[in-house]
Amino acid sequence: MTSPGTPELLDRDHGLDPSSSDYPNAVRSVLLAPWAAGDPVAGNEAVQLSARTVSALNEVARWANDGQSADPTACAWLAYLRWAVANGAQLPSDAPRPPVDVLDRDFPALSAPGPHDGDSFTALATGRLGEVLRPVLPDAQSPEVLARTAPYGLIPNVGWKSLIVLALDSAAITHGSPEAQTAATALALTVHAAVRARSSDASLAEVLAETARVSSEITRPAPRTRHLLATLADADSRAALWTGAPEILTGRLGTGATATEALALGLAALLAVEDAAEREVLTSGDSTREDHVGDRALTGRGRPGSGDDVARAACALLTDRGVTSSAARHVVLVVAAARWGLAAARVETENAPRADDQRAAEPMTSDGADSLGAAPTVGAPAGSRRGSTGNTEDTESAGITDSAEGAGSRDAVDPVRAELLCLAEQWNSLWRP
Repeated sequence: MTSPGTPELLDRDHGLDPSSSDYPNAVRSVLLAPWAAGDPVAGNEAVQLSARTVSALNEVARWANDGQSADPTACAWLAYLRWAVANGAQLPSDAPRPPVDVLDRDFPALSAPGPHDGDSFTALATGRLGEVLRPVLPDAQSPEVLARTAPYGLIPNVGWKSLIVLALDSAAITHGSPEAQTAATALALTVHAAVRARSSDASLAEVLAETARVSSEITRPAPRTRHLLATLADADSRAALWTGAPEILTGRLGTGATATEALALGLAALLAVEDAAEREVLTSGDSTREDHVGDRALTGRGRPGSGDDVARAACALLTDRGVTSSAARHVVLVVAAARWGLAAARVETENAPRADDQRAAEPMTSDGADSLGAAPTVGAPAGSRRGSTGNTEDTESAGITDSAEGAGSRDAVDPVRAELLCLAEQWNSLWRP
């Protein structure tokens, strides 16, 4: 349990309520976050792997809506294999040959070949399914696993006990390092808590405190990840990261070359933005605004209309400290997107992109509790393996726009954004009541 007065943003047995009015925007925003980070769009690895995760989880929901079980990890593995094959992997003869799926058929921008610099491609090219106890690459800890695992935090109706298992198993498909598995799971937990914070008006510091609390329940041996989360959860410890020479930050958290380091850097920058806002509000003496300091960017002059302001300020802090890690920027964008949303994710309901193969979701539980009833529920019976084989250096380049209008004019014809919004619409159609 959390301490008195702290909202329980991560509940063991209760999860996100998909009927919430904030939920569709949270889904769109989190899916757009890797795109909004501003890396080269064509074949972007983070964008594509995140999209593959979403496509796999949408498939799980389709099976659930048809009254049948599907193994989320198996679906994810097959989705990632499709990505690897599309990028030139020559799978062994005994590896599965998953056929073209919805993403490959209907989302050409998201399935186009592109660069692949991390451990994911290497692990997938072996044709073997990595598991927590039987890793393919035992030491793999490259940071692209973070963007790939973040969408698990959007799954409704599951508490952290189920979410941890799902995220760990997914990360372990390619990454055998317990540190990387724990860091990826911690990001999924952070996304989940940040979405819940929308309704309770909780601060990012409270979100991080909840992530650190629940991450301590993960049994993987990941002392560095847990230590860095605990450091960031302590206000004095994280403040010390930003004092003195610029290299103090990277000296203590790393450069972002691993999943753990990228997670810590991204969260540290976001929390520094919030802490600066809190100090300004407190020194101004405006007591009427102190309850909502977590909703301000740097100026403390009111709540941002989206997470773009917060993300821009956090990315600027990283740039000022010499951090060039794109994965750290992805963490900034995805957490800001989960908590406040992104301008580019704002769409009018009647104009939202529609997918050709959408189905109406079966009734879901309305209280966010884990359910084995008619709601799409992840987690298949033991032994089930049913997948789809049968069916900035500167903030301008970070892609963070100043307003929803700016986002609309800049990327109305961007095919990656359009396809991500369509994929989000599929998710909302399948997972919402």
